[in-house]
Amino acid sequence: MTKALLALLLALPLAAGAQVDASIVPDDAPDWLSMETAISTAQTDDRIVLVYGYASWCGFCARFDAEVFTDDAVQAYLGEHFAPVRLDIEGRDTLQFFDAAVTGRELGGAMGISGTPTNVFVDTDGSLITKLPGFTDPETFLYALQYVHEEAYETTPFDAFVVARRTGLSLEQSIDTLVAPPREGTAGAQ
Repeated sequence: MTKALLALLLALPLAAGAQVDASIVPDDAPDWLSMETAISTAQTDDRIVLVYGYASWCGFCARFDAEVFTDDAVQAYLGEHFAPVRLDIEGRDTLQFFDAAVTGRELGGAMGISGTPTNVFVDTDGSLITKLPGFTDPETFLYALQYVHEEAYETTPFDAFVVARRTGLSLEQSIDTLVAPPREGTAGAQ
């Protein structure tokens, strides 16, 4: 019995991994660019390079591809404001990232991608703006794209930005709602 249980436990990750291949891009995915084309497009059209770091074995990457990058609103915003590129963080092929010839593995490490999926936002001069690690739903990802494109990260916490978008409050009002002490007689008041 113990040997059978041990064999089953060892086989489960292998069976689950065999079902995931995040290197397969859905047919209705964005128009992914090569790294060189993304950089050139960003510099020519004053866009932000979006580097989507993934690994072929990553289940959440496959989910991000299927649920987030296929969303019509996400695709429209990406197409208008970003130069998107996929980066296999385990890739061994050489690619050109601004003045450096690096592998996907080297670039992922240099960008601090320690888990997948991770979206890294890069300015037209190659400097890192910010990164968004992990899976998120399409609505939140769209807010993240807007947050970066509108440079709201320079003055506003992301959660206040989202509150403002969802409620119609100004950014200042949304910040106030997040940091205001509870009113007397409300939950949390002392």
